[in-house]
Amino acid sequence: MKRPIAKSLLVGIMSFGVAAVVAHAGQVRQFSAQFLNFDGTEQSTTLEPSSGGQPIYQGSVFVSADVDTLEITISATGDLLHGGVPVTNSLWLNCQVDGNACNGGTNSAANSVAGWVPVLSLQAGAQIPEPTPTPTTPTTATDNNIHYSWCMPIKPKKGPHSLSHDVQLSMASGDGTHAVHVEQIHVFVGGTNFGGPNKSNACTVAPVPTPVP
Repeated sequence: MKRPIAKSLLVGIMSFGVAAVVAHAGQVRQFSAQFLNFDGTEQSTTLEPSSGGQPIYQGSVFVSADVDTLEITISATGDLLHGGVPVTNSLWLNCQVDGNACNGGTNSAANSVAGWVPVLSLQAGAQIPEPTPTPTTPTTATDNNIHYSWCMPIKPKKGPHSLSHDVQLSMASGDGTHAVHVEQIHVFVGGTNFGGPNKSNACTVAPVPTPVP
């Protein structure tokens, strides 16, 4: 009688494990929610995208073994002031997981670099601040909200840290001459398991709709 009981117990444990994985399929689990530069400081760079840019966030997450897709989101404030003077420029962002671009695609801009996304692009005239900002009427137009998300397919790595993944976000100046800035940054890293009928949607290319005539 002992052997059948032991076998039933093993089958029960395995079934519970499978059920637990299935229960999480499609659910986004949050692995990191961090913020930086909320202390009056900001990060800036004049490096252009082709140089690799300037890292503005670096972090590591430990994920569940069944997670096959990470979702990385940044929300921040940015500006295109150079020496306090508005200039015509653009601010670009790049996302990497374990040293690989979250998305290696390009933008339609002529100077687009693979893996980089323009999130702020303004003419100098569109950024003219109020001449005399005060606590009740702060400088306007120069600071702009930035919000962007990426998805990234992942697999367990080899070695003792197989479920650990390194996330890096970088920024760059579109013209590679004038400074761009970011501050008050929030970064969120989540993950999910795309199983069953949604497996083909796991950070894959979606078809572009046919233009309306």
